[in-house]
Amino acid sequence: MSSLSGLGWAEDKMGQQITKAEQNSIQSAPTSNFSGKANFSRYPVMPSQGDVAPANVNFDAGTITNWHTHPHGQYLIVTEGEGRTQEWGKPIQTIHKGDTIWCPPNVKHWHGASEHSAMSHIAITPVASDGKSVTWLEKVNLTTEPKASTQPKAITSVRLSQKQLSLIPIAAFNATGNLEQLKPALIKGLENGLTVNEIKQVFAHQYAYAGFPRALNGTLTFKSLLEERQKQGIQDIQGALPSTLPRGTDYYQLGIEQLADLNKTSIEESSKPLVADFSPTMDYALKAHLFGYLFSQDNLTPLEREIVVVSTLSAMGDVNAQLRSHLRITQNLGVDAIQMQKIMATLQQAVGRDLANNAQSVLKQLQ
Repeated sequence: MSSLSGLGWAEDKMGQQITKAEQNSIQSAPTSNFSGKANFSRYPVMPSQGDVAPANVNFDAGTITNWHTHPHGQYLIVTEGEGRTQEWGKPIQTIHKGDTIWCPPNVKHWHGASEHSAMSHIAITPVASDGKSVTWLEKVNLTTEPKASTQPKAITSVRLSQKQLSLIPIAAFNATGNLEQLKPALIKGLENGLTVNEIKQVFAHQYAYAGFPRALNGTLTFKSLLEERQKQGIQDIQGALPSTLPRGTDYYQLGIEQLADLNKTSIEESSKPLVADFSPTMDYALKAHLFGYLFSQDNLTPLEREIVVVSTLSAMGDVNAQLRSHLRITQNLGVDAIQMQKIMATLQQAVGRDLANNAQSVLKQLQ
């Protein structure tokens, strides 16, 4: 990888050169030439002879070029999303908005979007004397990690912490609208190590199962509690915000892969429409938003999200088919019989004996 010189890339660099966005030096524009505040960063100078053909190229998620070469090289500026590029015989590299790539003359390479994100770039390509700017070659044969269809991830047993068990009463009380009991459950969760942003995610995830009114009421109750605690001089730990995936991420495909991982099934099996023949809208919302977007919010783990779901469905009491499915997923995520009984015991304290016994009977159906 080259460093930014202000004059261009070093002539002895024969391979593809990537300059990351953060390497660009941002400078204030001179006030003598601008009416207000402005800044700029210079891109590396592209070696060029003759005419140059610029183009704006937009790739859908997963789309890439064939292998190809340019007789006088090519200069790319990534303007949106996340992408990939590879020079023949070298590893694939990830490129992001603001990155610039110089590919020298006749270097065999490809480029395009990442697996789950669209990508746009400006391509600036010198034109040869015969009018050619590119020589297209064979399609790329990407070697990818084994999918769930061939090598499902092994189940590793987990030991639930008090912090994780604290999610159960929070989800259960909110699912039933018991805001009076929710407040002390929230306090206990904070004391057991849940952060503010983790608890926010509980309610965000819960809306898909208990509905927006319950989720919003829980969020507002939590907001009010935090304001009270701040007045008392209590500074609660905010915790990490979820990662942000690039604009243009294919959440539907991401949801299919997440379902395959959770259910320990193949990508092909998870790709089958759940209710698409009857309601394509429901199928898309379920895969793209619930299992794609919400699960991509990584400040709660998949297991913690499933604990929230099991607690929510158990408290609702009349959704045993869905409860059975999520109890199975919870087992797939490493919760063995001993740890599952910790969940059931905590549930009983939150939702009462009858609802906890119903959850226990659904669990027995999986054995």
